[in-house]
Amino acid sequence: MDLYLIRHGQSTSNRGDEHIDFPPLTDLGHTQAYLAGTALKDANPVKLYCSPMLRAVQTAQRIGSVINLDPQIIVELHEGGGTYVLPLGRRMDGLTRSEILEFCPNAILPETVTEEGWRFHQAHTKEEGVRLIRRNMERTINFLLESHYDQEDKVAVITHGRSGSILISTVLGMPPDRDYARFGQNNCGISLIRISSEMTRLIFLNRIDHMSTEDIT
Repeated sequence: MDLYLIRHGQSTSNRGDEHIDFPPLTDLGHTQAYLAGTALKDANPVKLYCSPMLRAVQTAQRIGSVINLDPQIIVELHEGGGTYVLPLGRRMDGLTRSEILEFCPNAILPETVTEEGWRFHQAHTKEEGVRLIRRNMERTINFLLESHYDQEDKVAVITHGRSGSILISTVLGMPPDRDYARFGQNNCGISLIRISSEMTRLIFLNRIDHMSTEDIT
């Protein structure tokens, strides 16, 4: 299996705007996603998976429009370690099923994405959050291997900075580092991991030559 990992495009939070719960892509983020799609087109992936977070869904929609694939949501790909209790007791349970389909009508959603959002476990510390992400990445990898290993498929996966780094560490059999940043990735940088019966090999990390200098964030 050839596993193409793409960090989502620039979000308003990446740009430094005021924090909001579900930051969307900026105009540059949409451009980055389009350029990543053109870079992936020759690879001809058979599936496109993404996190349920808005910035990842928007990135997958744009990439999918270029490579002619409908984004399939994997809840475990989300960023962060769990549900965090916000000020005034409000909980952030993620976009609802209807909201995701509003942004991406052709998204393929699991039953775990409901009109109440999608479910998390709570994480109260950074260390607990890392452990939760690690477990989520293990589940994601097992799903991908069960679905694509025997077919030697090429698949594209839209990730985040933190969870994406831990995903790469997990695939390579390495423990996640404390600051999540062992495998740094630019917005819409592309990494390729090749998994076969002989070995698991990192072919390239954070490839950005599909973007011009002014498009890189």
